[in-house]
Amino acid sequence: MKHYFIIAACVLALFFVAGCELPPNANTTGANAAANQPPVEDPFDPDRPPTAKTLYLMADMLQTQGKDVQAEQLYRRILAQYPEFSPAYNDLASLLMRQRRIPEAMKILEAGLELRASDPVLLNNTGMCWLIRKRYQNALDYFTKASAVIPENTRYRSNMATALSLMGRREEALALYRQILPEKAAQENVRLLQENIKLLK
Repeated sequence: MKHYFIIAACVLALFFVAGCELPPNANTTGANAAANQPPVEDPFDPDRPPTAKTLYLMADMLQTQGKDVQAEQLYRRILAQYPEFSPAYNDLASLLMRQRRIPEAMKILEAGLELRASDPVLLNNTGMCWLIRKRYQNALDYFTKASAVIPENTRYRSNMATALSLMGRREEALALYRQILPEKAAQENVRLLQENIKLLK
């Protein structure tokens, strides 16, 4: 049953890195999104500048190696040269969130939303930032918008339920959890969150 309590555990730890990662079937961020971009030129051609995809893959590799400073520089270069390349907004924000640089992460996400106001991953990740800042109503608003774009995405509904629980709206949170979890797990998530509200204040 432990895997059912991931959401509650993440809230209590106040470290929502998973919320900023690419959902398994999303095409708006992550390496899969880069693969879905139009074909690019040979990245080793010295006569052509590196494409957004090439830079993105390099940044992803650096991040995997724990070289966050270099990865951040590349993500920012992508956003400066290819502002329409939305995966970089989410991945840079994720990197900043891991470093607890929440205001910076939110600025990056806001810039992405100016270009793609209905991007569900950008919306969800903005909600995560508000959640970490303990602005639960703001978080709920963004999670709700993300869920409206992709209603079948259970992560967004889980995040909505988490925000509702932290706001003390137990019955509404429970109703959402019941849509995606067995009854016992739904009850336990709400119980854990509400028992620890004081710790999060």
